[in-house]
Amino acid sequence: MSYTIGIIGSGHIGRGLATHLAKTTYPVLITNRRGPASLTDLVTSIGGSLRAADFTQTIAQADVLFIAVPWSQLSDLASQLQGHNGKILVDATNNILSVSPFQLADTAGKPTGEHVAALFQTHRVVKAFNTLAAATLAQPSQSGIGNTVIVISGDDGDAKKQVADITKAMSFEPIDLGTFRQGGHLQDVGGALSGIELIKVNR
Repeated sequence: MSYTIGIIGSGHIGRGLATHLAKTTYPVLITNRRGPASLTDLVTSIGGSLRAADFTQTIAQADVLFIAVPWSQLSDLASQLQGHNGKILVDATNNILSVSPFQLADTAGKPTGEHVAALFQTHRVVKAFNTLAAATLAQPSQSGIGNTVIVISGDDGDAKKQVADITKAMSFEPIDLGTFRQGGHLQDVGGALSGIELIKVNR
């Protein structure tokens, strides 16, 4: 299926996502709060199908949006996406409020994916790309035996399938953990799969 893909956020995670998405056949737009001019060097260095765009253009044109913004910005982003219903949102966020001192936002016991899905109720949220360190995401291990795993979870099976297809196009190997309740906590900070790079061996 043909998509236009948008990346919201140009920090370390957004840049890592852009590096791999730009190598696919999908048109890819990247946006941030500072505007397209601030992304000129990034787009030039990555190349491929990546283009800088303003926020409004990215939201209007993208069928699939990768969310790579700080946790504290999610509520505002949810408000900005009102009226653009039904998009697939790939939630690559973690609930980190502060690194020093280290502090996590309280999600009332819910997996972060479920929490984010509640904010974006008119969209189709899939949790993915949040378990790898930014440096690993940008440059995963090169191995002839297989590809780096991206674990995903979510309550919309069709949306997960479409995100899995995009993940494969990025040369990763998607593994579906099930619903947010079934697999979400495994992905979250402190979960069994957080910060671990797994390789799925080719058979």
